[in-house]
Amino acid sequence: MVRDALQHWIEEHTEQMVADLRALLQCESVRSHPLPMAPFGLGVRYAFDRVLEFGERYGFRTKDYDGYALHLEMGEGEEIVATLSHVDVVPPGNGWSVPPFEGVMRDGYIYARGAQDDKGPTVAVIYAARAIRELGLPIHKRIRLIVGGDEESGWECMKHYFQHEPERPCCGFTPDGGWPLIYAEKGIVNLQLEKAVSRSESIPHIAWARGGERANMVPDYAEAFLQATEQQIIAMQHALAGLEDIVTTSEENGLLVMVRGKSAHGSSPDEGINAVAKLLNALKLLNLPEETTWLATVRDWANSLDGSTLGIAHTDEVSGATTTNLGVFEYDGSRVKCTVNVRYPVTWALDALLEHLHAAIEPTGFSLASHFGIAPLYVPLETPFLQTILKVYHEETGDDTPPKTMGGGTYARATQNIVAIGTGFEGDGAAHEPDERIAVSTLQRITLIYARILYELAQ
Repeated sequence: MVRDALQHWIEEHTEQMVADLRALLQCESVRSHPLPMAPFGLGVRYAFDRVLEFGERYGFRTKDYDGYALHLEMGEGEEIVATLSHVDVVPPGNGWSVPPFEGVMRDGYIYARGAQDDKGPTVAVIYAARAIRELGLPIHKRIRLIVGGDEESGWECMKHYFQHEPERPCCGFTPDGGWPLIYAEKGIVNLQLEKAVSRSESIPHIAWARGGERANMVPDYAEAFLQATEQQIIAMQHALAGLEDIVTTSEENGLLVMVRGKSAHGSSPDEGINAVAKLLNALKLLNLPEETTWLATVRDWANSLDGSTLGIAHTDEVSGATTTNLGVFEYDGSRVKCTVNVRYPVTWALDALLEHLHAAIEPTGFSLASHFGIAPLYVPLETPFLQTILKVYHEETGDDTPPKTMGGGTYARATQNIVAIGTGFEGDGAAHEPDERIAVSTLQRITLIYARILYELAQ
């Protein structure tokens, strides 16, 4: 009875839900220059304003936490069932067949950066809660939809929110993971590795090189400028000729080398092609002087996906092996900077990882300039609210796939008793990749699943 009412309501409101999602997708909410009440830039601020407008229009109580985060709330009661989602997105990258911030509709799909991660699910939970409220379904707890603006960068949003919001949810989910749910998430740490080097006086040499935009994205582009004589330029072009996805351009005093890779989420580096690794592999053919000072070391890091070249390869039975992604690389002629995104097993301690790292990099002359980490998450499967989520998912899909662990990091780590659940189904375009998309039918389906979970948890 409840399910049928929810499904009918969602079908009646699908056109409006799609329009709201497209409006949100048109906000270019990549983190940028901070401003008052917009600590993550105007794009994120515009996205927040959209969500606040939705909340006020649909009868939620709304609260803005200084532009860091916000929440929409409905219902009464001592306890709070929460969802945690985000409106910030990673940069669009290259390779799109449509503009990445228009919300293009094509063949039943909505295309845009953020369609799956995480604006589509954010709109879906708003409509899920709205359906419960407008249908007058009886609940005995408050439902609170918490929305952040810095999930893809540093989680300052959730730090600020929970510093200024004393109430904690009793349970809930973040629609930003996989089906049926994620009960363990690997630890995450970004390692900023640096080395000062003497400027080379040899010709040819690397004047500068760079690649990657975010630590948690596999770089899809990298480039280097090699200072060289005219004869050396010709010889280097000949050496690099025929290499796939590598283009060279002769310029005054040197050669520009441009490399294309394939983007992927940093938690699954094996699904991408690291353009930095391809660039450094190509430069190996040129016998450059930097080969002995830093190039070989960074090449090893870029090509290794298991942490072995950094001394941090490790595995456990719950969550599997360490993965690493050299996501950002920069060389300016005097300093090398690398940001490596690491996902490490849930039973391993960060202190132990760092100890192994220091031992491995010390002989190379690199140092750990800084690191930012998020502790692992592990929620036992017998926990009651997990069983509720699993029951609803199975009833809606018939899918008996067991709960999973993953290398990705979600807001489930921001407070207690939260786990990540899915955002899409087969055919929906992957997050952090070109042509990210979500089917309108998926939007309907996840809204129904989210609504049923919220309703049952709020009993």
